Amino acid sequence: MQKLKPPTCEVKIGDVWCAVSLDEAATRHVMATKRCPACYGQVMILGAYGSPTVRRTMSHRKSHTGCSLMPRTYSGTPSPHPQALT
Repeated sequence: MQKLKPPTCEVKIGDVWCAVSLDEAATRHVMATKRCPACYGQVMILGAYGSPTVRRTMSHRKSHTGCSLMPRTYSGTPSPHPQALT
C-alpha cells in the first residue's frame, strides 16, 4: 500500500514561499504567513500547537468555491482565491 504524503501548506520565509508540512508550519513557522498550495488563499493551521501527536488540518481564513483541497465548498471548477497571496 502506498503511503500518503502529509498535507502541506506554503509559508512565506523572507520573500519566498516554501512548501512545508502542516506540522512544520505549526511548530517552526508559527508567526509566518501561510497560504493554500492550490488556490493561494490565506490559511490557518488548526490543531493543538503544543502536542506533537495531534492531527493538524488547514482551513482557509475566507473560503471560496474554487479550491479543490476543500471538498466541502469546492464547486468542481478550480480557480485562484479572490484574495490570493503573492
